[in-house]
Amino acid sequence: MSNLKSAEDVRRRIAELKHQTEVMEIELKRKFSATINNLKPGNLIKTALTDLNETVGLKSTLFSTLLNLGLNFAGGKMLLGKGGIAQKAAGAALHYGAGKLLSRELSVLKRFALRLFTKDKKAA
Repeated sequence: MSNLKSAEDVRRRIAELKHQTEVMEIELKRKFSATINNLKPGNLIKTALTDLNETVGLKSTLFSTLLNLGLNFAGGKMLLGKGGIAQKAAGAALHYGAGKLLSRELSVLKRFALRLFTKDKKAA
């Protein structure tokens, strides 16, 4: 702190500090407003979807996973439904094949979940 030699120096320093406090309050209010805006549900969803869209290879992986889940479901229905031995065999093949493909995709889904829920997007 500088040497304050007169009452005028003290008044000037007080005025400087008041101005500095006002500037800091305005900046704090601006940052708070921006944070509240970013935490609105619509903006959270928009940000998440933007991140999903920018993730390399996620669309094809997601499509592949949904396809595998659909095949697994159809195979299970065919396997457990009423029908002949050929239908049950086809259902078992679908069920087994989809399960095999889905297990391969789980590592990609784990990486996606980690990336979605970690603060540092580049760390995952």
